Amino acid sequence: MPSLTTVFFQTVGGEDVATLTMQFQAAGVPADPSNVSCVITDPASTATVHTYLGAVPADITKNSTGNYSLNIPSTVTGLWSYCWIGDPAGGPASDVQAGTWTVGPGTLSTFYTSLEEVKSRLKITDSNDDDILHGCIHAAARAVEKWTGRFFYQSQQTRTYRPYTLYELPIDDLITCTQLAVDYNGTGVFSTVFVQGVDFELQVGEDYFNPTAGGEQHPYTLIRIINISGGQWFPFVWPFSRLDRIQIIGNWGWPSVPYAVTEATRQTASELYKLKDSPFGLSGTSEFGVVRLPKQNPYVQKLLSPYIHPRRRVGI
Repeated sequence: MPSLTTVFFQTVGGEDVATLTMQFQAAGVPADPSNVSCVITDPASTATVHTYLGAVPADITKNSTGNYSLNIPSTVTGLWSYCWIGDPAGGPASDVQAGTWTVGPGTLSTFYTSLEEVKSRLKITDSNDDDILHGCIHAAARAVEKWTGRFFYQSQQTRTYRPYTLYELPIDDLITCTQLAVDYNGTGVFSTVFVQGVDFELQVGEDYFNPTAGGEQHPYTLIRIINISGGQWFPFVWPFSRLDRIQIIGNWGWPSVPYAVTEATRQTASELYKLKDSPFGLSGTSEFGVVRLPKQNPYVQKLLSPYIHPRRRVGI
């Protein structure tokens, strides 16, 4: 009878961890190997050998005869792998068991829709496919961002830009600006700080100032200098110097996720889930024969069309 290994998630000391368990057996009965170790490889391909009463890190725990566990903090998003090794020199409980698990993004707000909403649409009442559905939701959200050229969650970041003109600068979606500073010398030091409302103003678009004029709140996408008489303007750039002369610290993204984006993500995730039962894009049969699924949902495209960024990403 083979040994048994599992992965489940829990919170230990306020930290999310993946708990790996392993049961070594000999002739179908739990038994202890002479040595127990587990090789963990993170998404960056960094491998760490964990041991039981061996070399550091000796953080494998023995729960009972043949039963061992290991807690791995879920610090990096992506695909992790493990390999349990028992008594590599041979013996009654010698075994090697390998496997993988996935750590999703810690900020679920980047998904635009919830697991419960997608399950409700699909009329799923159990949790058997939750892992698959999470993957579909994540993929759908990233597909929406690729289609529109922008993201709709909020993120505190520092970004730099190349000057567009002396008085105007197209930017990524910006909710609030904490600081705008300029590097006039091309040294990478942003020493001149501009004051919002005095030196510059934020615009939603060309001659478009009201973020809620369209019925839902939009982010700012343009900065315009208004104090040229005070000597405040965007700098010139020249070869063999830094091009990113403008630094903006702020909250980027959208004030709230538009309903159309949520609906498009929910629908796309539902369709991705159903594709597992539609090999080669074929969805069963009907009185007309095999049905071929469309490559793109026209209703999803229509929902997202108003949100396509005209310049895509412009930040450095």
